[in-house]
Amino acid sequence: MFNRSSKRETVTLSHRLEYAGVLLVVAILRAMSLAMASSFMGWCWRKIAPRLSRQKRAMTHLRQAFPEKNDEELHAITLDMWDNLGRTFAESLLVDRFEKAAENFHKDANFDAFYETITAKGCVLVSLHSGNWELGGIVAHQHGVRLATVYQKLKNPLVNAYVIEQRTAFFKGGIHAKGNRAGAKLMAWVREGNIAAIMGDLRDRGGLPVEFFGRPAPTNAFPARVARNLNVPLVAGRFVRREGLEFDLVFEEIDVPRTQDSDADVKIATERVQAVFEKWIRARPDQWMWAHKRWD
Repeated sequence: MFNRSSKRETVTLSHRLEYAGVLLVVAILRAMSLAMASSFMGWCWRKIAPRLSRQKRAMTHLRQAFPEKNDEELHAITLDMWDNLGRTFAESLLVDRFEKAAENFHKDANFDAFYETITAKGCVLVSLHSGNWELGGIVAHQHGVRLATVYQKLKNPLVNAYVIEQRTAFFKGGIHAKGNRAGAKLMAWVREGNIAAIMGDLRDRGGLPVEFFGRPAPTNAFPARVARNLNVPLVAGRFVRREGLEFDLVFEEIDVPRTQDSDADVKIATERVQAVFEKWIRARPDQWMWAHKRWD
């Protein structure tokens, strides 16, 4: 696998050293139980990450989103955020250990309706970086859901190949890198009656300016456009970490207008997705990635 990757991309010494470091971390974490590895990495990130540059960005975003909270309250949110992200990092490297752990996932009241919806004629599932979003493929696999997704390719081709290899079995429709006709592949997959999962909370430089926490944020309108044009449901979903390795699965169907003005329909549906995301994040701000560049 790695030899095929190296034919397409130059593998440098730096790439190899970084890859060796990742494998070392994986080996250390695999020597622990899943619960211990998650807790240990959460503790490490809680202690180290607040000293790094992204802490400043996270605090800036939190001040703008929650002007009614003081810095002590906001700092506490960042500590819990880093803890969750550290846990997510460890759990993602050990994602296969969740394969038969259905008891870790608790379905909300909308799950049965959601399941019927997505298995009836296909669906676009739009999610955000909440709880441990990396577990979506596992849950889909456990329920026999045929899922495809798109991801941002990692700069290190060896690490990228390793990460994809760990997840391929859980995504029957493939894991497609952005670009390389990923959008067309996802549309074809949905058109066949399957499910495409897309992260919708990251900044999209060429996206629609949609209000998010009171400020315009460039937003990916692709999920809404696919749902609208293919006449399939658009469903927002997320993971909420209860404590440790326990998660709630939360879903909410988005009302997609279908008028003669397709661009207006897509904009309204995208705004509705972001409004749901904001509602969820306000309820559990500690579970979202405040340190990434969501706004211009």
